[in-house]
Amino acid sequence: MRRKIAVSVFLFLAMCVARLAAQGTALKWNALYWAVGVPNMSVETRLGNRFTFNGDVVWSPWESVKGRPMKGVQVIPEVRFYPKQAFRGFYAGAYVSYDWYEVSKWDHPKTDVQHGYGTCIGLTLGGQIDIARRWGMDFYVGGGWHYGWYYGVDRTTGQHYADWNASGEWIPYKAGVTFVYRLGMGRKSE
Repeated sequence: MRRKIAVSVFLFLAMCVARLAAQGTALKWNALYWAVGVPNMSVETRLGNRFTFNGDVVWSPWESVKGRPMKGVQVIPEVRFYPKQAFRGFYAGAYVSYDWYEVSKWDHPKTDVQHGYGTCIGLTLGGQIDIARRWGMDFYVGGGWHYGWYYGVDRTTGQHYADWNASGEWIPYKAGVTFVYRLGMGRKSE
């Protein structure tokens, strides 16, 4: 089910890219996430001279990291404000993210797995630089308030060890060194 949702969101974003390319759209890949085997794709499109909409989809397929599952899907819609001009220099963003996960917490036995979903409200600070006519890099960090609903299962027996529970916390939530490819809006030499 989660994989179908991730694929549907990815296809929806891909269709949006094709439609919005003439308005100033960029495709992006977070190199930090790819380096640890976490596929991701982002689309950022211009909403005005100083505003953009950025949509991220992140998928962690890991069945085992040191014997612990780290599976999940995250969707992060975000509005960004660039004081100078869209896609140029410093920006600040506000987002609401949604996630589905199956993880084993570091302070629990390896056989205890939490299944759940959550949402986060947060802020991002970052900046974009040009590296070629259509290529750029986006560096950012973000954090916010995450609230999750989950239940616990013992992987060896399949039995629930905890009923539905909820918790929330302030956390650093995302970081990126992202490659940016601008569709139909390459930079002119200055």
